[in-house]
Amino acid sequence: MEGIQVISRAAAILREVGAQPDGLSLGKLASATGLARSTVQRIVDALELEHLVQAGGGGVRPGWGLRRLGELPGSGIALELRAELYGLFEATHETVDLSTLSGGEVLFMDRFLSDQPERAVPTIGAIYPAYTMSSGKALLSCMPDEAIEALYTAAPLHQLTPHTVATMKALRRQIHGIRNGDFAYDLEEHALGRSAIGLPIGRHGDALLALSVVMPSKRFDSVRGKVEQALAKFAGRCRARLASAG
Repeated sequence: MEGIQVISRAAAILREVGAQPDGLSLGKLASATGLARSTVQRIVDALELEHLVQAGGGGVRPGWGLRRLGELPGSGIALELRAELYGLFEATHETVDLSTLSGGEVLFMDRFLSDQPERAVPTIGAIYPAYTMSSGKALLSCMPDEAIEALYTAAPLHQLTPHTVATMKALRRQIHGIRNGDFAYDLEEHALGRSAIGLPIGRHGDALLALSVVMPSKRFDSVRGKVEQALAKFAGRCRARLASAG
């Protein structure tokens, strides 16, 4: 019976998160479900390990594993783009992500993990500011400079690694390059040992969207050309699908 009770409580939390995909605090989840905050924390931690929720500064939100089920509000476009995401995975065999922006953080909508013995695997529970990731920079490039600066004026850019972009001036330089057709890069900026390449693919409703390919840094130089070629190809296909989806 105890196992059934845990499942029931987890289902109650998932229903609330699904109904409020923009994020709920642990306190609000506890209030909505009638559960103790400590119980909610334990269940959220377990659900995050399975990628069913994503917890961060914006609260607890649907994780890419739950969005993959195609049943949540706003997840239809992830389902629409899934064939292109898988095509990018097949072309690179690296970890590939479809992402959007939530405040100043990256929110993953769907993902295929690399099938190689050595691969880049996301850290459960980590919160990554958009400026530290290739997908995040790609998403920021779709926003005006004033809006980007407004996201990060409350505090200096936080250095997650020694390689994280350190100033707004340097970030603006990278953003302007992406707007002019450059790829977005994360060269060990969000985590040591991991690098990534990204591109913006457009907007669906109010959601900005980006694709990225993440790999071990030791493999970056040898696969960069192949990854950039595949990324450009499938980003173009995603933009075409977004245009037809209207």
